[in-house]
Amino acid sequence: MVSLFAGVIYSNEILFQGFIDGLIYALIAIGLVLIYKATGVINFAQGAIGTFGGFVMGMLMVNYDLPYWLAAIIAISAAAGISTVTELLVVRRLFTKPRLLLFVATLGVAQLVALVQVWLPTVDERVEYPTPINGLWKFDSLNILLRGEQVTVLIVVPILVIVLGYLLQRTRFGLAVRSAADNPGAAQLAGLSIRAVSTQVWLIAGVLAGVSTLLIGPVQQLDAGGIGSSLGPELLLFSLTAAMFGQLQSFPRALGGGIVIGIVNRLVLANKGKGFLADWGIGNGSNLLAIFLILLILMLFIARGSRTSEQSWVLTPRLRSAHKDLVQYPAYKWVSRLGMVVLALAFIGLPWVIDKPSRLIAFAGVMVVMLIVLSAVVLTGWAGQLSLGQYAFAGVGAFMTAYYSASLNYFLALGIGVLWGILVALVVGIPALRIKGLYLGIATLGFSLVAGRWILSIDRLNTNAAGGAKVKPPVLFGRYDLRTDKEAYYYLCVAAVAVVIYLLWRMRHSGIGRTLIAVRDNEMTASAYTISPTRAKLIAFAVSGGIGALAGGLLVPATGSLRSLAFQPSESLLVMSIAVVGGISSITGGVLGTVFLVGVPTVFESSAQVRLFSSGLGMLVVLMYFPGGLISLLHNARDTMLTWLATRSDWSPPYKGQSNAIWKRNEEKEERNSDIPALTTSDVSVRFGGRLAVASVSINVQQGEIVGLIGTNGAGKTTLMNAISGFVPSDGDVTLYGSSIHGSSSHIRARNGIGRAFQNAKLFGSLTARETIMTALEARERSLLLPSMLGVPPSPFVERRKKSEAEEIIHYLGLGRYADQLISELSTGTRRIVELGALIALNTQLMLLDEPTAGVAQKETEAFGPLIHAIRKELGSSILLIEHDMPMVMSISDRIYCLESGSVIAEGTPDEVRNDPGVIASYLGTDERAIQRSGDGST
Repeated sequence: MVSLFAGVIYSNEILFQGFIDGLIYALIAIGLVLIYKATGVINFAQGAIGTFGGFVMGMLMVNYDLPYWLAAIIAISAAAGISTVTELLVVRRLFTKPRLLLFVATLGVAQLVALVQVWLPTVDERVEYPTPINGLWKFDSLNILLRGEQVTVLIVVPILVIVLGYLLQRTRFGLAVRSAADNPGAAQLAGLSIRAVSTQVWLIAGVLAGVSTLLIGPVQQLDAGGIGSSLGPELLLFSLTAAMFGQLQSFPRALGGGIVIGIVNRLVLANKGKGFLADWGIGNGSNLLAIFLILLILMLFIARGSRTSEQSWVLTPRLRSAHKDLVQYPAYKWVSRLGMVVLALAFIGLPWVIDKPSRLIAFAGVMVVMLIVLSAVVLTGWAGQLSLGQYAFAGVGAFMTAYYSASLNYFLALGIGVLWGILVALVVGIPALRIKGLYLGIATLGFSLVAGRWILSIDRLNTNAAGGAKVKPPVLFGRYDLRTDKEAYYYLCVAAVAVVIYLLWRMRHSGIGRTLIAVRDNEMTASAYTISPTRAKLIAFAVSGGIGALAGGLLVPATGSLRSLAFQPSESLLVMSIAVVGGISSITGGVLGTVFLVGVPTVFESSAQVRLFSSGLGMLVVLMYFPGGLISLLHNARDTMLTWLATRSDWSPPYKGQSNAIWKRNEEKEERNSDIPALTTSDVSVRFGGRLAVASVSINVQQGEIVGLIGTNGAGKTTLMNAISGFVPSDGDVTLYGSSIHGSSSHIRARNGIGRAFQNAKLFGSLTARETIMTALEARERSLLLPSMLGVPPSPFVERRKKSEAEEIIHYLGLGRYADQLISELSTGTRRIVELGALIALNTQLMLLDEPTAGVAQKETEAFGPLIHAIRKELGSSILLIEHDMPMVMSISDRIYCLESGSVIAEGTPDEVRNDPGVIASYLGTDERAIQRSGDGST
């Protein structure tokens, strides 16, 4: 042993053991990379599939005395078979769905695989895991002791890597995999079966997972029967971290990453409780902490290299709105809330039909799980931040509540525990500002492991001599001992759920809720509407962490001692399953999922295994057949009933037409010197790697002027507009009304008066047209979190004002018929009108319109010109317009710039630009019909 780096102890033996472990982690990582490259899925079931094969191996050899090689073939075949069946039954059905949906489906597969393993015959855990090579060789010169199982790894892993490399680089199969990974559409057009490639890849990944578990069992000296519980999420975390070394793309880097992870893990384990780790109080779980920190660094490095994207992660298809007519039906609101009232009455009356205290404790546990599921609804469903660590927040709340309740009143301690949950969630949320989607799910899984094995295991929080946190029995109102009075404890949990549902309902129907969903659906457009994505995400983490910590704190009265093992990643995965099955974007969905997957089994006193099976199977069934969750079935029933009632009563909806009134906002504008240009760009350049997309462009837009921006596709028009808006980094300077905004973030530029309309008019698919305009009105008066949740001033007055102003804009633009429909259900033309309404709500000083007539019928296009002129007149705004419809842009523009290859090649009035030889050669051509409206010959 040698001391290195101020007390770090290492030896050749430790490094060699880490190298051997790393080869095994790398093998699993290569399987993960293989699946991701070919199908775009991070297979969270990879570790579970491998451990299942390992368990089958131990069972066959120990229980049935099968020879090693026969048992190994059957075990590896079992792992490969499960992987293949997963692809055929789950992946194929969801192949065209968003990849994040597939990712969540693999969580359900992992739970089902774990349950199948539980149902198999038990194995004597005292028997060491079998190995094909036995023996011991000592190399004194290297100070290394080589064991038979290590020799097996040194033989098997290189052979598998070489064979896999040959298959991928030298065979038609490898060519097919690479083609499917690089360009699936082109590969399919070339006659390649993408689904067949996917099946073959999943089969190979299953083989790799099975082999790796057969290797790691004897290397880590695990018991034959306990291999599943000994590995689990820890093995998956190590393998995912190894795969991240190659950004889920490179096999050699995944191999190197696995070796690094193996060595670091062994080094930290060898130094546990020694040197600087002891000085810093880092003991149990220190190896997981080290790997988690490596994972975070890799994630942040990957995020740093990625460019801003308009892509949004959607876990499930958006819930459709009620029919636009039914929303106005008088019974709509009370029918929508009827189910919650029935459930509330059932929860309140439950103690009257249950006489066993233990059963009341079980149902109180259902309430606690419901709270944690609701925390996932806020963070993952509303904010789009995939979290697999919700139970860790509950653990923080539980242990901190228990710690402070030793010296303080229980409810005061509970409040402090909630504050700790908020603080920890904010700390976790900071990296999430850069890490998105699938990567964030991996990071929060790592946090969940670290929380359970390290944070909640520190000595200060574990006050029991036998381990765990000692809990002082709390007393409610000086007379109800929550430890012994199970009915009082149950009602406390029910009251907590009721309060949280009320707070979340108010939050969802406020500006806070709308901004969370806006950022989830379309971060770029949200920024263009003055919303800070950073603020929105941190609010979601804080609220979610607080609710999770509250749930954990409520567990304290039910137990005499808390143990960190109760807050493991498997529980967080179960929470995600429940939320998805119920409908992860809905409060009602979270309640339904909990009742269905936890409440119903509790009524029938089902085992934990049955609950896990129902959640895993339930998740897969819902994802494959009802992607919107159970809430979508409830909505279908609601609409059917309302349609029947409306038909029976001969009810017809009232409509408001377009108003001729002028919507005035000019009085709110500050007086400006009319000689100062609204916009000036000075030598603005944008580079993407080595490619110059915009080259020293200088343009200006005068106050009240409409300026057109034309050019071929790829000329740099949208990139220039993105640079002006702050969505891409640029060189040069941008000034708005004489003030430089260079270096300002996009939402700050929006607050200074820039309004952006995007080419796709995507807006926020999960918000209604009314909510979208109210979201834009956040620019005038920002919603505050606590007043919004509590319903106290100024929130009610602000909401009424926004509804009134939104109604004025809707009436002005003639959107009344579509006001309560989801944006995702509207036609492109209608979305364009809603987008203009949002710009009106923003009181925009400078409008940046990117192809506002793209995807719009000619009749609607012809109406756009007068509408833009009318809006400019009402707002007094300046407009920079990108457009390929030459008749429209020539007819409404005061001046026009033409771009080619990122540079301005012409500037002037429409007539001057239209007759410019460079513009004719580059863009317009000599055919006069290119700049005339079809059918009327007008220009």
